[in-house]
Amino acid sequence: MVVKRRLRANAPDQLGPPTTPVAADARCPLCGRTLLDDTSTDLHHPIPRSQGGRDVVPMHRVCHQKIHSVFTEAELAATYHDWTALRAHPVIAAFIRWIARKPPGFYDRNRTTNARRGK
Repeated sequence: MVVKRRLRANAPDQLGPPTTPVAADARCPLCGRTLLDDTSTDLHHPIPRSQGGRDVVPMHRVCHQKIHSVFTEAELAATYHDWTALRAHPVIAAFIRWIARKPPGFYDRNRTTNARRGK
């Protein structure tokens, strides 16, 4: 799976229209930390596009990466498209406790996705 990222605020996306800036008081739906309008913010499809999802939600890149490193697209579409169910998963709950101590712009480049691991 290839994750498309919004790399710059208001920069035209190569595959679609320009992205909209993140609101000043926006919070990540996974960890609850403040979102910055920079490269630390990604757009996430709660139901993957490959599974018919259209809605997008801004969230931290590191949170987005963690979701896709733990779950397959089929699991996200079937069970974990709901934020409550996602936060209740033990691996994600441990991640939220860990990431809560990090600044809003933090990005851990050592995370790997299922696609990179060959899952």
